[in-house]
Amino acid sequence: MNKIILAHSELLTRLADELPSNKQRQSLVQGLLNAYKLDQQCEILPISPVEWTLLEQYHDKDFIKELQRPRNDIDSQLEDYREVRDFIRDQFDDVDESEEDYSEFNAGKFGLEFDCYPFPFMRYYVNLTAASTIQLAKRVVNYSREIDFGGVIGINWYGGRHHCHRSKCSGFCYINDIVLGITTIRKMSAGGVFYLDLDLHNGDGVAEAFKFSKKVTTCSVHRYDTGFFPQGSGKLEQSVSGMYNVPTKRGLTNDDMIWIIENIVLQLIHRHQPKYLIVQLGCDGLNTDPNNEWNMTIKGYSEAIQLLVKRAGLPIMVFGGGGYNHAEVARCWTFVTGTLLGYNADSFGEIPENEKLDQYEADSYQFWTDSNLQPGKMKNENDLNYFQHVQAHLLSL
Repeated sequence: MNKIILAHSELLTRLADELPSNKQRQSLVQGLLNAYKLDQQCEILPISPVEWTLLEQYHDKDFIKELQRPRNDIDSQLEDYREVRDFIRDQFDDVDESEEDYSEFNAGKFGLEFDCYPFPFMRYYVNLTAASTIQLAKRVVNYSREIDFGGVIGINWYGGRHHCHRSKCSGFCYINDIVLGITTIRKMSAGGVFYLDLDLHNGDGVAEAFKFSKKVTTCSVHRYDTGFFPQGSGKLEQSVSGMYNVPTKRGLTNDDMIWIIENIVLQLIHRHQPKYLIVQLGCDGLNTDPNNEWNMTIKGYSEAIQLLVKRAGLPIMVFGGGGYNHAEVARCWTFVTGTLLGYNADSFGEIPENEKLDQYEADSYQFWTDSNLQPGKMKNENDLNYFQHVQAHLLSL
């Protein structure tokens, strides 16, 4: 029986709700987990602030300094500013309300513009997001050391910010918590780490961080096309041993994803013999997502995780990531959590009472709908010959 650890913080839930790309998404996720009482079946890992210097294990010192700089003119725009500020004061000892000079140069230099512009209490969101993955990584490693322990799965739906680079925000990602988590594992264990990215978009930030590492293998399954974000990365030909790209075309299906995992990912895991598996489960590849690029379903994502758990036989950490139909993201990550706990699809019927129940009114408060049960109908441009070509190239490296 696996031990399931779930990272949770009421404060981080509130702060993550202000993330410009995912307004109010985190409350939907946490609300649905709570409504089905899945959190009660997990060991809850409370998240506490970390020293900012811990973030410098990977990130540039000046970048971290810029992220933690007070921006009280932005903070004070929040409707419930005083309430959130007091909530923060309960957990952080260094709440600073002074205002420093702001430099437009710094904004551009560190990527704090366009899709990553500053938002209320951003510095505390960054700290707790990093903390959530660092602290979960420590817990997973400590459990995995127990001789008679069958297995451990750490879940962090706050994490998965895979686009942030060493000194620049990117793609809605203000900190690369995944790199910090993997670094934490590497400091605690002599064994290798295999990172698998199943987000619609290439996990470029993580791949870049470990491109020359002999102990960390990265593999990203993503949509690739000219001009598709992140531009210029994720090509098959850019793969090297230890950093693998699985670029897919439009219309990827559940069956395609399972084929890739069985015939490429698990083969690479067997080759590199890691001691830990990290999976980023951004679900912007759902057929219900506004990106409209893949035909994946909630059950398809869950089946992929179940296959990895059963076949890899490793301690696993599962993270969130992309996903822009927020109600569907909440359903997907809730279902994945439930299936890891041993629940089946029949356990998820009418959505129980919770603070965000009105968000499901259009679906008659049902978990399963016609749109999320059926795969998308877009043309699948992928075929077996193409996947076998990708497989042959990667396994030859």
